[in-house]
Amino acid sequence: MVTNEGGSKWEARVELSTTPPQYKTWGGSPYSSENLDFYSNLENVTAWLAENPTQPGRPLWDAGYGFGSVYLPERIVWPPDPLTLEDSLYIARLGQILWMQSIRDVGLEYNNTLDYRFDITSGGPLVDNLKVFFAGRQRVDNPIIPMTYPNISRQVMTNFNYTPNPYNKYKFRFIYDYTFENFLNSNWLRWLFDRTFSVSKNDRTTTQYGIDWQHIFNQSTYFDLKLNILNVYDQERLELLREGQFLEEYSNGTNWVDYTGPSNHRVGRLNDDRGEQTTLTYDFHGNINSQIDKYNLIKSGIQFSFYTLDVNYDRDVTNPGGFRKVEFKEHPYEGALYLQDKMEFEGLIANIGLRLDFYNMNNEFFTDQFSPLRNPFYDESLPYLERGQYYDRELADKTKSELYTKIQPRIGVSFPISEFSVFHLNYGTFTQRPSFNQIFYNQITSFYDIEILGNPRLKPENTKAYDIGLVNSFPIGIKIDVSAYYKDVTDLVEAAYFYDDQQTVYQTFINRDYADIKGFHISIEKIDGPVKGYIRYNYESAKGKSSNPLDAPVTFFESPPEGQDPIEDISDPEDVYLDYDRTHKFVCNVRYKTPKDFGFALGNFYLLGNVNISSTYKFYSGRPYTYDVSGQGLKFNKRTPDEHDLRLRIEKDIPFGTNEFTLYIEGFNLLNQKKYHYSRTFNDERNTVIWENDRANVLTYSEFKPYVTSQEIYLLDNQPFYYRVGLIYNF
Repeated sequence: MVTNEGGSKWEARVELSTTPPQYKTWGGSPYSSENLDFYSNLENVTAWLAENPTQPGRPLWDAGYGFGSVYLPERIVWPPDPLTLEDSLYIARLGQILWMQSIRDVGLEYNNTLDYRFDITSGGPLVDNLKVFFAGRQRVDNPIIPMTYPNISRQVMTNFNYTPNPYNKYKFRFIYDYTFENFLNSNWLRWLFDRTFSVSKNDRTTTQYGIDWQHIFNQSTYFDLKLNILNVYDQERLELLREGQFLEEYSNGTNWVDYTGPSNHRVGRLNDDRGEQTTLTYDFHGNINSQIDKYNLIKSGIQFSFYTLDVNYDRDVTNPGGFRKVEFKEHPYEGALYLQDKMEFEGLIANIGLRLDFYNMNNEFFTDQFSPLRNPFYDESLPYLERGQYYDRELADKTKSELYTKIQPRIGVSFPISEFSVFHLNYGTFTQRPSFNQIFYNQITSFYDIEILGNPRLKPENTKAYDIGLVNSFPIGIKIDVSAYYKDVTDLVEAAYFYDDQQTVYQTFINRDYADIKGFHISIEKIDGPVKGYIRYNYESAKGKSSNPLDAPVTFFESPPEGQDPIEDISDPEDVYLDYDRTHKFVCNVRYKTPKDFGFALGNFYLLGNVNISSTYKFYSGRPYTYDVSGQGLKFNKRTPDEHDLRLRIEKDIPFGTNEFTLYIEGFNLLNQKKYHYSRTFNDERNTVIWENDRANVLTYSEFKPYVTSQEIYLLDNQPFYYRVGLIYNF
């Protein structure tokens, strides 16, 4: 992150903005009885005599445990057997009361909370040759349902610049960032009526320290050194569950009941994941630039990053015997060396460079890919009690990771065609190492069952990129940029399953897929005059075998059954559109500023003068998804709806002495367009079928008819129209 620096005189800026109260969900409050159709049905106690749709074969009033037999003081057994109608209605009323306690939020109205953001920046000289800059922000956002604490984000950043002489400049940087978020997972039927147990609290604290040194050797040569230390701490915690406690300690007590209602909503069930992780990064960048003659500017440098990854997570903390530990501490490193020559001749500019990328995961990994935990000393010829364990994590073979290197060329050429036109051509190869999760994340139970195992063998994803284009400026202040591009991406990461000769399976990742991305974009920009703006259009075709690591898993068999191939690949043999492909993307921005004496005046104050109006419209084609009822093996053969978005911002500058205020209002989603959540709507076995066959009712959760409820809060991925107002003071 590059921060602003203090100027030659002290300046400050304060901004306060707020979003007026409103529901962030479509259809108003999700607790309205109009969105909970089951509520009116179950207000009638006789409805509780029907069969429970969530527990077939049991009556609706049965909470899941039954009432059992109770001996009253008069030695009367209750409930009697057989039940009379009066007894059944009495029991049904008890079940109804229990249900009403679980949904006591029905009718809740909470559109009375403000979101706000406060920003302050200031900077200037402290003494000769020493300048300071400071910025702070606090942002408070309320989740889409009421929570005990809102989501909070706080940032503080500052830097000091010391210039002892014209040849040296030193800079100290510090950034602090804290974020608290209520994590609403995809199981909305749990957290809708239980906003304590079923909602995790996520904290992230980031601190960053940096030191820069810029030194000028002479008029043609200088260097730039940067040292940065970044510490990111993440914590996921469960409300009411202390470190070392398990869910059974609560569920075995009598202080609550884990209850599932007739509409399948659930209360009293704690989330079962918790943990923390720390990522400490030491980062060094150094480069030297030298204009060796009038034609060549040489730039060379080094980048190096060393990481400490410390992860300690518990999965499924139901009881001591069933939870799974994800724990590792690793120290990978990566970096690059590069050399570039910028050559400038009359009528030609060329950038030619080489870059050497390297990384090492710096760890040991299991050698046997089919059976990572297999004991190499296991001998079937020995008596059974002398063989030892077939799977033994401590005895399994391990291999030390090796250094990976790759040299990558970069070439860029541009030359003028006319006084106003420039042609450009670029080629380069790029590499991206696998994510640390795909390499280090291991989930192994105490019984040596592997669920997920990272793969340090993974190679980086490699991209060959080409683009060609023309930029043309016109005397009327309009610039047009037209270019075409092509990207060939190989060694994409894909999920894979490995079966050993005992038919034990685990999931990992392999390099297997590729992507073919091509397209063109057109940009028209007006930068002069009272009316400014731009129009940008992009056409793209992104095809390949799979879109993400979990799309088309392949299975490998160490000892396949007779007649079966050792590799089972269910991916499409032909290229398909990838799930992030958007054929058309269009963005249009128009800005207009009125003259300071525009319109009518009140004294010397022009109400419509110095007014900035900016409007941005965005259009995106829908994304591909799969719907194949014919069984032909079709993949990504359908498209989600196109997406539209329109935003508007109006500002008014108001003089205040020698300074000025700026009042503004911003409107979001002015078209009030609904956007469907991609994975929940179009990658879901249930909702995708309804979308295709009964689209008018896709927003209704009807799995347990007649007890249905609206699922707009789950399927819709944006907010209805809303606006924000703010005030800026510069002094």
